[in-house]
Amino acid sequence: MSDLGFQSNFHVCIIGGGVVGLAGGILLRRQGFRVTVLERDPTLQTLHPNAVRVLQEIGVFEKMMAKSIVPLSIILKSYTTGQVLHKQDLKEPATKYGAPLLTLHRAHLRQVLYDEAIAYGVTIRHGIKINVAGVDLANGILKLADTDETIHADLFIGADGGESVVRTALLGRKPEAIPHGKIVHRILIQEEDIIARPHLKYLVEQPNIIVWLGPECEAVTYGLDGVFNVAFTWPWSKAPEDIFFGAQTVDLDDFRAKLGSWEPDLREILGLGTSCLRWMFFEPVADDEQTPWVDAAGKFCIVGDAAHRGLPYLGQGAAAGIESVSTLAELLGKAKNQDQVHEGLGIYQRLRKERTGHVIRATLKTGEIWQMADGPLKEERDRQFLHETPTVGYPNPLADPFFQEWLWGFDATRTANEAWDAHQRERNS
Repeated sequence: MSDLGFQSNFHVCIIGGGVVGLAGGILLRRQGFRVTVLERDPTLQTLHPNAVRVLQEIGVFEKMMAKSIVPLSIILKSYTTGQVLHKQDLKEPATKYGAPLLTLHRAHLRQVLYDEAIAYGVTIRHGIKINVAGVDLANGILKLADTDETIHADLFIGADGGESVVRTALLGRKPEAIPHGKIVHRILIQEEDIIARPHLKYLVEQPNIIVWLGPECEAVTYGLDGVFNVAFTWPWSKAPEDIFFGAQTVDLDDFRAKLGSWEPDLREILGLGTSCLRWMFFEPVADDEQTPWVDAAGKFCIVGDAAHRGLPYLGQGAAAGIESVSTLAELLGKAKNQDQVHEGLGIYQRLRKERTGHVIRATLKTGEIWQMADGPLKEERDRQFLHETPTVGYPNPLADPFFQEWLWGFDATRTANEAWDAHQRERNS
């Protein structure tokens, strides 16, 4: 904990009350800052070890575990035969990195973080609308939409997602939504309906993440609270006229009819679903050194999807956001004056651009490898899965011991401390 003289008089306003915004509110209160979170909703996810450790530090781990599932394995299967290509045990990494991989409802995680933030003294305001015109970079203030109210703070943090108004203000333009060429279908099936069919109950008898690897597509499945979740990535047009935002309803029978060559067990469980929604994937954001995450005056910055929106192929969206806000809070906690706040923001931007850029590129590569078209390259990939011991370049990056260590072994507190100390040595030399 820092010397609280400076922090106690420093007001941080976080725009966005999602997982990253609420976690940031708790972490910054722990550093002694006065914190307000603005959330547009009038009312009130897969997490990897690198994110779970931060939540352990916050003190919400036990509450999270009450409604979480700890998968035993990640199982990769052939989309046609259902042959197990690779089974990655998750128990050993949980011990190694001091935290398990979890699956849980985002709404439950948000509620746990909300309750903890309130307990820590974070002020949370609901039903707050903000548009780009309200982000006043020149004067370092925030003007609320549909009201005459102006909010003054020493630092505004945009944790307002992929459509961030703070990012738009920092860039001076709205980021272009570029289609990734894929959509995701989400189907929910009651586990009791699967268990009622003896030849299918193996899918839910143990908590595993099961992935069917198809050509230009994949199906990721896991159970939670008696529901079997299916996220089916599927090819889609890249044409601008085919862009859509938000969820769309899909005819599930029509979608199943497109899966004639897929393993019968997967097709059968999809038949047990009653509805299907789809969302569009957009190209991820990996910014270069010239793209600002912090304004020149050091009054506004961005975190989470507002800064580094990614794709789900490595399941790192929430984890990367929690890493970022944890790094930011640790650096700001070291500041004793406004100049050091500027220094901390600069270090945060440098550290997180580098790491999240690597994560985004690794995520894209994983999508390419796991969704290979039928042919010789896919046959070679499957041979490696079946017959080679995981090492550098293994087609499951989460089992590659070197990449896994880099991804899951990340310590935001240690990284921030080391970077701050190195900056101070350089500054004083």
